[in-house]
Amino acid sequence: MRYKLTLKLVEPHRNILPVNYQFELGSWFYRMVNQPDSALYAYLVASGYVIKGDPFRHFVFSHLMVPDRKIEGDRLLVQSERVGLIFSTIPDESLVPLVTECFQKTRFLLGDRISQVSFLVERIERLPEPEFTDKMTFKTLSPLHLTMKIQGRKNELFLSPETSGYARFFYENLHTKFRLLNGFDHPHDPLAGKFKLRSPVTQKGITVQSGNPGQNKLIGYQLRFRLQADPSLLKAGYYLGFGEKNHLGFGCCEIL
Repeated sequence: MRYKLTLKLVEPHRNILPVNYQFELGSWFYRMVNQPDSALYAYLVASGYVIKGDPFRHFVFSHLMVPDRKIEGDRLLVQSERVGLIFSTIPDESLVPLVTECFQKTRFLLGDRISQVSFLVERIERLPEPEFTDKMTFKTLSPLHLTMKIQGRKNELFLSPETSGYARFFYENLHTKFRLLNGFDHPHDPLAGKFKLRSPVTQKGITVQSGNPGQNKLIGYQLRFRLQADPSLLKAGYYLGFGEKNHLGFGCCEIL
């Protein structure tokens, strides 16, 4: 299901975040949903969404929706008392009370070694399910990240939505998500779907594990796009994210 979180600044005078906060925010979500003794994690295991002892990563989230903000260098000044955030995961009605219980009134620190902001999850509300059709237009709420492996090359190639053949990798990824939700392969050819840009493409680099030995920069893209495919495939992308690295905050989209 999809949820909207309302976050309140606990200490309004501590309002500076790094511009690259996605990895830290994703780490917080990861810790929350993978608490081994929680009712949420127990249900995820019992329902077969995750094998006991393995982490659950089948979720996606948006960027912070800050009504009043200012960018200064690599810092984000949060000038609003409250900010919004979308969290989306497996569309299962039984998860709703468990997710709500997991996040409601939770307090957490977000930031890096230089600056942090203390947030309180003041409210969490389930968003209504949209009607899924075979033709839908989406807008990214966090960059869409997709890669291609090249034989003999150590690092994967970041794919731009303007790249020839992008649609094939895009829909192969959607079929993987469909299989996760349904337990079987989609009966249609993964290349049957159509992908069409509806806006200019903006590249955005996101640094993960900043300041650590594992620091890396991932490339994503902000865009609007039109999809034509079986509604069940579009539903899988809407809830679990389009593209890759969704649990790090890539590929969260809204319907236009």
